[in-house]
Amino acid sequence: MVKGIAGKNKKDLKEFAVVTDSASDVSAELAGEYNISVIPIYIHYNGKEFRDGVDIDSGKIYRLQKEKKAIFSSSSPSPHDFMVVYEKLLKEYKNIFSIHISSKLSATIKSAIIARDLLKAEKRIKIFDSLSGTMGTGFMVLAAARAIVKKYPYNKILNILKYLRENARLYGTIDTLKYLRRSGRVPAIASFMSRLLTIKPLLGINDGIVGIIGVSVTRYGSLREITRRVKRDFKDERWVIVSIIHTLCLEESRIIISRLQSSLNMVDSMITACTPVVGAHTGPGLIGIIVSRLNREIADLFIQSD
Repeated sequence: MVKGIAGKNKKDLKEFAVVTDSASDVSAELAGEYNISVIPIYIHYNGKEFRDGVDIDSGKIYRLQKEKKAIFSSSSPSPHDFMVVYEKLLKEYKNIFSIHISSKLSATIKSAIIARDLLKAEKRIKIFDSLSGTMGTGFMVLAAARAIVKKYPYNKILNILKYLRENARLYGTIDTLKYLRRSGRVPAIASFMSRLLTIKPLLGINDGIVGIIGVSVTRYGSLREITRRVKRDFKDERWVIVSIIHTLCLEESRIIISRLQSSLNMVDSMITACTPVVGAHTGPGLIGIIVSRLNREIADLFIQSD
């Protein structure tokens, strides 16, 4: 164990802490409410490095994409970034749940593992690969944080995370694939076909990888199709949770969620403006419906009492 990592006697430590990365799209308000530590991913542009959501906001990303045809890249937090956060938390908590963007989309998980191993804290830090991103990961983070408030034990929290990883789905669409192609997150041929045929791709995540699950001829058609698919796949579920994620598409997001509310048994729903690092890779025009079926235990975590 790194010297100085033990602060209080173990009996005086709080039970669990939650750590995530900025690609989970957990808002600053929710992070503050549930004491969630959010480690920013790095955004790179024109030789400069920015911390996602700290040194740069989405507005600047979109302006640079429009006015300068800016191409952004991103990189995961460093092992040192994780060590700083882990060391601080391990002085206050017995264990940490560290829940992150898919290991197939980012090296964030690798940095977390290196930090944990350097601290010799394998028994105290559980690193969980969400195999998802944005609010797909965010749902897991919030569920863990709310389960901790209810004093759920370790294995019960871990089972909740596994359930959400298995059941969360993304149905998305985007105006253009050129930004995703530049970031290497979709094949070049897919972007070429999208430009050639002026089609609107439908996006999903399968086993932690973003892929095309269909196409539509128009923007209106693509929004209608992702909404239809969600209704088809989840209309018979007893409990679901939904987040509409977007990059500069607030009004369209409001329309979609209102249409889903009349068709699904939603215990909670939200509209989430994507973090800058997501916009850097997708550009404006992304809308995604992230939805998961829930069991009774998880539904209870998301039912909001007034």
